[in-house]
Parts: sequence; C-alpha cells; structure tokens
Amino acid sequence: MFSPVTDLKLVDNVLVKMHQFLKVGDTHDGHAHVFDHITLLAAGAVTMKHDNGAQDFTAPHLIVTPKGVVHQFIAKEPNTIFYCIHAIRDGSTVDDVASQDITPEQAFELMTHYPLTQD
Repeated sequence: MFSPVTDLKLVDNVLVKMHQFLKVGDTHDGHAHVFDHITLLAAGAVTMKHDNGAQDFTAPHLIVTPKGVVHQFIAKEPNTIFYCIHAIRDGSTVDDVASQDITPEQAFELMTHYPLTQD
C-alpha cells in the first residue's frame, strides 16, 4: 500500500488538496480536522474508515466530514482522485455564514447574499 500522489493550491483562503491513488489498496493516513470539511471524490471509488465504522463511496460524490472525526481513505479502484477542500480560518471559534445542515435550496438562496460571480 502506498500513500497518494498529492498537490495543493490555496486561493482566497480556500485550500484544495488533490490526492491521487494509483493502485487499489493505496491508503491516505487517518487524521481528524479542527473544522468540518468536504471531500470531492472526482474519479474512482474509496472506502472511508472513520470513528463510526466505514462507508464506501463512488465518484462523483461529495463527502462531508465533521470536525474531530478521525477518517482514512482506501482506494477501491486504480487512479482514484479526491480533493480535500478546507476554508483556512484564524482561530478556533469562527462563525460560519451557513449552518452545516443547510439544504441545497437554502445554499442557492444564501448565494444571492454572498455572490460567487461578478455581473
């Protein structure tokens, strides 16, 4: 088992870290984060081991991991690619703009108050 090939970029306080598993069984070391974060599984499939057991995911899929949950990814297919996406924050009690259980409809409404594009 090997660790993934990684690359990362930081833009506007958003860190995106790409992981590519070349072979089935490649493993990303287990760890936990101080804030909730999202993982974009772009290609392939993984088993995510975490504090509450394990789950299998197949691309395309968005995986939300709550803060403090130890998690690990294991490739189920060759050339599996996933991206860990983190907001870079200053401090331990930064207020979020949105609740973690926001619905897609509420997210679209929120974007009218915090636009992501220029007109």
